[in-house]
Amino acid sequence: MQVQRWDISMKVTVFFLRNIGIWITNDPTEKRRMKILLTYTVWNSVWGFITAVRDLYFTSMYNGDVLYSLTTALTVLMGLIKICVILKHRGDFISLIVDMQQKFWNVKYDFQEKIILENCNKICTLFVCSVTTIGMCAMLSYVLPPIFLNRERNESERVLPFTVWLNLPLSMSPYYEIMFIVEAGSLYCVGTSYFCFDNIFCIMAIHLAGQFRILRYRLATMCDLGCQIIEKDAESVLAKQVHEFYEKFKLYVRQHQALIDFCDKLENVYTMIILGQVLVFSILICLFGYQVLVAEAPTTRRAIFVFLLIGSMSLLFTFTYSCNGIIEHSDNIAIGAYSALWTVMPMNTTGKKLRDDLIMVIVRARRVCCLTANGFFPVSLETYTTILSTAVSYFSLLMNNIENKDET
Repeated sequence: MQVQRWDISMKVTVFFLRNIGIWITNDPTEKRRMKILLTYTVWNSVWGFITAVRDLYFTSMYNGDVLYSLTTALTVLMGLIKICVILKHRGDFISLIVDMQQKFWNVKYDFQEKIILENCNKICTLFVCSVTTIGMCAMLSYVLPPIFLNRERNESERVLPFTVWLNLPLSMSPYYEIMFIVEAGSLYCVGTSYFCFDNIFCIMAIHLAGQFRILRYRLATMCDLGCQIIEKDAESVLAKQVHEFYEKFKLYVRQHQALIDFCDKLENVYTMIILGQVLVFSILICLFGYQVLVAEAPTTRRAIFVFLLIGSMSLLFTFTYSCNGIIEHSDNIAIGAYSALWTVMPMNTTGKKLRDDLIMVIVRARRVCCLTANGFFPVSLETYTTILSTAVSYFSLLMNNIENKDET
């Protein structure tokens, strides 16, 4: 696929999508490579989840740090859910990317529309680069500490990034080196799946909101004459141009329908992921905060959860901000339609039809486009504050429970 006008956010996102084996290619060699990478990603994600669940089970049996194991298991589960959902809707997912490329970017825009598009690119770059950087720092904080700590330890005392409950001498060579490589590969696949699908979602949602802004601008300026006309000739000039205005209007209505269809397709692909994130993020933020603020843990482990806490809050904000933009700017289509100079149009057949159809656009725009958590509720910035308040409530309950156990 010929790709043009990629900004930094798209280049970063495509890099990670290629690395996990989900991208568009017509080259047979590249297709085989993608299949191998996808198989490797799925296998590592499943293996990572099994390892995390086993660790949670054995940790609870031997009275270990259950909250730490639970945090790891939930994080791995979210990455596995995302990749499974995307694979289920892979055709629609690829179709969304192709539509975005063809209908959003490879289109001629005027000066004002280019400003809107550039603003979307800046927001995407900020969000994607921030989330990706924090995610990579979190992954490195898992891998690097064992490397440095094991230099000062005997071979029998070496530790892995994650605890693996196997009846093998995993601290001894070559078991240690093999297991370390397997864990690092699994960590990369799970971590990349955790944020790369949200990154491409952020790009698609923000550009969809930008297209609604462009459509509002086009509707508002649809009937502009572009030059001054003599008052006595105004009626005859408008009578001639109203047909051109109406043809333009029909193109904009088709664009509006295409944007609504794009939103519906995006909802179909991501609605289960949105529901999972809304349900799990409040628990994860609570557990991350506990590991950072309360748990007695070494500095290296605390650093992991600092990045995870900042990353989860940033990822949640980008997610809800993107959804909120669709709601806001799809609703503003009604303002753009009403702002058109329909009052100066002649009262002939075409002029009356243009007015009636503008009313229909206004009515349709008031039924805003939105992305929902599997149809239960629309996601907006209000969802972000609700999840944070829920996480704080969970944190308070957790602290009270711990204090009561200490007293008894």
